[in-house]
Amino acid sequence: MQPTFVKKTIMKRSFLSLLVIFSAMVTYAQESGNPGWLWEVSGNGLTQKSYLFGTCHGDGHNFTKEEVLGIAGMENALKEVKAVLFEGGMNTERIKTDSAEIVKEVEKMMKWLRNPGPEHMMPKGTYYKPLFDTIAHFNEVNKFLYYTMKDPEYWKKNPSYWLGRMRFYMAFVWKRGTPVDVVLKKEIGDRGIEAGYVEKTDSLSGTLFASLTDTKVIDTLSMKEQAKSLYTIVHYIINNDSVSGWYKQFAEVYLENDTCKMERFLREAGMVAGTETEGPEKEIKYDRNVAWIPVIRRNFTEKPCMVAVGCRHLMGSESVIAMLRREGYTVEPVK
Repeated sequence: MQPTFVKKTIMKRSFLSLLVIFSAMVTYAQESGNPGWLWEVSGNGLTQKSYLFGTCHGDGHNFTKEEVLGIAGMENALKEVKAVLFEGGMNTERIKTDSAEIVKEVEKMMKWLRNPGPEHMMPKGTYYKPLFDTIAHFNEVNKFLYYTMKDPEYWKKNPSYWLGRMRFYMAFVWKRGTPVDVVLKKEIGDRGIEAGYVEKTDSLSGTLFASLTDTKVIDTLSMKEQAKSLYTIVHYIINNDSVSGWYKQFAEVYLENDTCKMERFLREAGMVAGTETEGPEKEIKYDRNVAWIPVIRRNFTEKPCMVAVGCRHLMGSESVIAMLRREGYTVEPVK
């Protein structure tokens, strides 16, 4: 489980989006038994059943073919579908077709990383060292920002900016594993099953940029509170043993193929946010779910397929499952 200081310091505050690669809408609709990550979709005029599958985007664990195909019903589902649709992601197929939009979004993000603007500059006469509870806390942050983040002038930017940068670091740079998506994509390639996507990369990259750079909630905290939270995140990242242990448990719970147990696991870690209705979490989850439904509906009508998206998108009252059910589809967990 997460270290106590992480739960008490991070989770008590209102910026769970700092851990956006973890946070999830996990208020799920009640099912009989314990549903897993694979769901069968039928009804509403479909002549052949399709599937929804909740993936795990790595999170420090190297998923294997045996683990992915070992999820109940996966082998049979792959024998029935003609295509598998993944999240957009930064994949080579989309980079070729959406290159102009991607370049625009990447340039915007890089500009923010290099020159965040006056709203993120340290107020005149305010310095980092006095903001921290102890000199040891300051030294840890100072060393991390100077050497790991490679910014010898980090002190010119305020802690709010660096808390935003930590989202970027944790989402794209920090310790990652082999995602379920990568394993599944290779498997369907070997089987000659078509791969597709439920969103364009420019749409996804724009949403990610907005979530990574949004510090409005953090800005409501005092400078000392921001510094304390920055230390907590930096310390969390540096403590590899603790981080690896939490990641390992997260992957183990995922592989138990039990959404109810995952909900309890996240709740105990203080990471249950319910259905997000505003802020970055709304854009990352709810808004994307809404945008995906027409694409999913069209593909389900054309051919039997599997929609494989992050498991958090299959949880909550505004999940893909809930939205499809409201459209008249029968969506049932595969046992």
